[in-house]
Amino acid sequence: MTKTPIRIVIADDNRFFCDALKDSLNVHSELNVTNTFITLKELIAFTNYQNLDVLILDVNFNGTCSLDFIDKIKKGNNHFKIIVLTTMNNNFIKEKAIHKGVDVFVGKDEDLQNFKDVILNCFVHQSTKKGKTSSKINIDNYTFTKRKLEILQALFVHSDKNEKELSAILHITESSLKSHKRELFEITNTKSTPELIKFGIQKFLIIA
Repeated sequence: MTKTPIRIVIADDNRFFCDALKDSLNVHSELNVTNTFITLKELIAFTNYQNLDVLILDVNFNGTCSLDFIDKIKKGNNHFKIIVLTTMNNNFIKEKAIHKGVDVFVGKDEDLQNFKDVILNCFVHQSTKKGKTSSKINIDNYTFTKRKLEILQALFVHSDKNEKELSAILHITESSLKSHKRELFEITNTKSTPELIKFGIQKFLIIA
């Protein structure tokens, strides 16, 4: 138990969620939500120059993945802990979050009644260990290799590129790209790239 309240910052693109979470946490004397942010730009400007103990961070900011900005968020101050709180609750996103330096990963679909204890444990104890990661990711009843998930995301990010251009970006041959796409179609039971991308978005494998 801490003698002074833990200074908490909440970053989520949903203002109502920020305010609701702030109110629910500030009823505890051990916690003090000092600031909330709904844009990554404002968050980065704050964390680089202000002191905090714990950042509660959403993953999806209007189609932008906050995990890709962890280095900037902690650029001027790397002493605070990060708890990711997200609806994108799957092993693929969790593994990426831990790899990026996130301390604790929590799904918004989980029971948040004990979220105070999650914060206290995160602040007091060591971060989640990265551990050995599997080469395969299970999402619902689907199994993907990490490479296939990389290709799935690339199909979305570089949707304006043809197969020749995309294969060059991925450093694979066109035939290899086509093979991966065929296997992705089979795994996801889709028949076209737009359907495949839609599947990825629905399963939180793509942030759009």
